[in-house]
Amino acid sequence: MAMVPRSVQDITADWLTEVLGERGLLKSSVTQVELEPIGAGVGLMGELGRLNLAYAGEEELPASIVAKCAAQNENRQVAQVLDFYNREADFYNRVANDCPLRIPVSYHADVDQASYDFILLMEDLGEVSVRDQLVGAAREEVFSAVKGIAGMHARWWGISAEEYPWMYEHMSETEGEKLKAMVYMPAVVPAIENFSHLLDEATEQICRTVGERYVECWARLGAPDTFVHGDYRQDNMLYSDGHTDALVMDWQISGRGKGVFDIAYFMCQSVDSGLRAEIEEDVLAYYIATLAEAGVDYALDDCRDDYRRAVLGCMVYPITVCGTLNTANERGRAVGECMLSRNLTAIRELA
Repeated sequence: MAMVPRSVQDITADWLTEVLGERGLLKSSVTQVELEPIGAGVGLMGELGRLNLAYAGEEELPASIVAKCAAQNENRQVAQVLDFYNREADFYNRVANDCPLRIPVSYHADVDQASYDFILLMEDLGEVSVRDQLVGAAREEVFSAVKGIAGMHARWWGISAEEYPWMYEHMSETEGEKLKAMVYMPAVVPAIENFSHLLDEATEQICRTVGERYVECWARLGAPDTFVHGDYRQDNMLYSDGHTDALVMDWQISGRGKGVFDIAYFMCQSVDSGLRAEIEEDVLAYYIATLAEAGVDYALDDCRDDYRRAVLGCMVYPITVCGTLNTANERGRAVGECMLSRNLTAIRELA
């Protein structure tokens, strides 16, 4: 088994020849690799690079692929605590072929369990664009995103640990306790201090109270389990020109959980607060109708109740970003501010 590179800088032609050959994807060898850094300011939990390749012979593999490695700063520690890299490798190695969402082709995914180095080699999608999460999803993009994720939820609706024993249990009480003790509560005071300009007395108290009662917010939704993306937001979606159905990236937080969480997370952090409030009821009804078309019975009233609680649980993301993660640049900080302010607005309006 080939070693796992610590950084995209460590990927060599010999290493690529070995791993791509082991998977039967390479007929000859990789003779040259040129690294082009990409994704600056977008990913918080990984390092990205485009690999421009030359081969010794004719190959079906493309001339460029994208590599994703572990974060090169203290964000790696958060990733290890929550096992982000195994979750993403498991997605591509175990379930990606059955996923109805548009996703990139994966050529290789692996994690070194001792060092927690991580590598994912995937399709270079070429001329695609990322919508700016700071601007927020347009109305048609919202409904397209809901339709796509509802199809995925329907595909695995009602799954159990017995059927998928390897799958990370995304929203259990054990996970809720871990998030509270190891992520949320250590981050909440720094988040409040670092972003006090966004908070008043009421919203500061919301931040604290959600943390104190986090298990209730995270683990006590009534819906059956399904497979969830876990980080279903605008910055993790790529669009081809003229299309609103996105290619969905970044499966580091995927696992078995409650599907409505993906909806709540997208709505309260990737949609402008005004648009969210305007279309929220229509979105939930559309989600339920799309599930029903696939044979899933989930009552709209139950969905509303789960959604409201899930919006509280979503606070772990902005609190973590604003309180513990190295956001690395101005845009990273702006994303944290945006997530926090939109999430708090949604909580106050849904109360």
